[in-house]
Amino acid sequence: MLVVLAGLPAAAGMWLLLSPGRLMSRAMTWDLLFIFSGAWHLHYGDIAHVDFHEPLAALNFLLPLAGFALFGVTPYAFLASVAAVAALLFVVACWAAWRRLPLAPAAVFVTFTVLLALMPATVGDNLSAFSFAMSYNRYGWSALAVLTLILFVPPRNGRAGDGLDVAVSAALIVAMFYLKVTYFLAGLAALALGLLVCTHVRRLWRAWLAVGALIVAGALAPWNHAYLADLWNAIAAGGVRTPRIALWTFLPGAMQHAPYIAALVVAALLWYRGEAPLRLPATILFIVGVGLVVLSQNAEPDGLALGVVVAFVIYDHLRSQPVRARPDPRLPLMASILVFPLFAVATSLASLVLYCASARSSQGLTVVDRTQLRGLAVPTEEAGLLDAISRGPPDPRLLSRARKAGPHLELSAFEYVGTLLEAADLLRDRQYPAGSIVVLDQVNPLPFMLGIRPPRGNNLWSGTDRPIRPAATLFADASYVLIPKFSTDPAWTMRASSAYSTYLADHYPDRRETPSWTLLSRETATIDKQP
Repeated sequence: MLVVLAGLPAAAGMWLLLSPGRLMSRAMTWDLLFIFSGAWHLHYGDIAHVDFHEPLAALNFLLPLAGFALFGVTPYAFLASVAAVAALLFVVACWAAWRRLPLAPAAVFVTFTVLLALMPATVGDNLSAFSFAMSYNRYGWSALAVLTLILFVPPRNGRAGDGLDVAVSAALIVAMFYLKVTYFLAGLAALALGLLVCTHVRRLWRAWLAVGALIVAGALAPWNHAYLADLWNAIAAGGVRTPRIALWTFLPGAMQHAPYIAALVVAALLWYRGEAPLRLPATILFIVGVGLVVLSQNAEPDGLALGVVVAFVIYDHLRSQPVRARPDPRLPLMASILVFPLFAVATSLASLVLYCASARSSQGLTVVDRTQLRGLAVPTEEAGLLDAISRGPPDPRLLSRARKAGPHLELSAFEYVGTLLEAADLLRDRQYPAGSIVVLDQVNPLPFMLGIRPPRGNNLWSGTDRPIRPAATLFADASYVLIPKFSTDPAWTMRASSAYSTYLADHYPDRRETPSWTLLSRETATIDKQP
């Protein structure tokens, strides 16, 4: 019955995401193309953390690569990988919830977990700011929610499966390691706390300790040394946010977190009075505290998705209390507690409904019709850079606005895609023979767009919190270098242009200016060269 009750909204969410037949991006489109770029490296047989460098792990790129194999190299294939992750989460969430919760709250938990992974917006952002950027964070929150339920809510009597709990938990922690290391560390911390305060975990302490030791040994094994080196280099370059930043992450959303803090205070008082086990306040403290630490390491404004699990922990505590009166006085409170996860479900579902309606629209969207980016839809702007490029030189007023705004100007999805198409059309011109391309911007999606081999030795995501790669390594096999005039990170572009200026001047003698780019090439382009 749980599979049916939770499966219907999960299937509806997948249909809302997939049925438009295209992928729509309204915000942080470059972050989405960063995922495509990593998958494209793997498509060419490159090894993550060896042939390209990135502190995010390879699972983020293997998922869309599988989508490419099944549905072709198009943005839509990425949506198939999202649906596949949601399907796997559905299975493990059903198992965890079935063992621990009655039917109604179990169905709510599973639905929350799956729709969170499917939601086409960043957690805590505007529901209509459609973006598949940082999809790994949504996967990570969902996986961490399932893990905390397994570790902190004991199984119901008569429902066997302790061994499978251990196996599922191990799989989730390993998956988080190859997704994003902050979720992995949070998962290990959850396991450690479960061993300390949860009776059902301590009962099998040998199995849990053995699994934890194997996971840590695997994470430190030689085959992960390159990954760990990328993590360390990112940390050394400033990739870890300080406690001060964590505090500033908490304060703007303090009103949102207030119910969780109140729940923690109440749980602590109940434990102090002997009316609740230590597990209750310890669990809530962990969920809120570790959740905020993870949130502080994400480029998200707010949205403590893991906090929803607090409601299920409190629900389980109330359900386990003895009943001394009729009618049951617990029922109204237990029902009201489920309002919190129901609102989270409604949020994800609303985002999916809005996305489906917007992506299906025949008006107000520009759909890319060339390169391997075809099928990507972005909201059309009446006076954007793409329109200016298609008509000729950009409107001087637009260029003036960009120059005055400097690093504070953020390209819209429409403008960003326009600059990429301008570069792709330029490099497909017969005067430029095919060759590897380096882009001095945060990401380099042009090899993916043009279907050519990506350059080796680069950072998949570049920025001020990433190490500067040696010029001889970065440009070793690059025929062309593109410097954007409208960068997604102007500070990084200026830094890279300055750091590599001497090398570029010595090795790329040909220079061409376009409305959006400075193109450098190793050889002088001639119009009589054949493609």
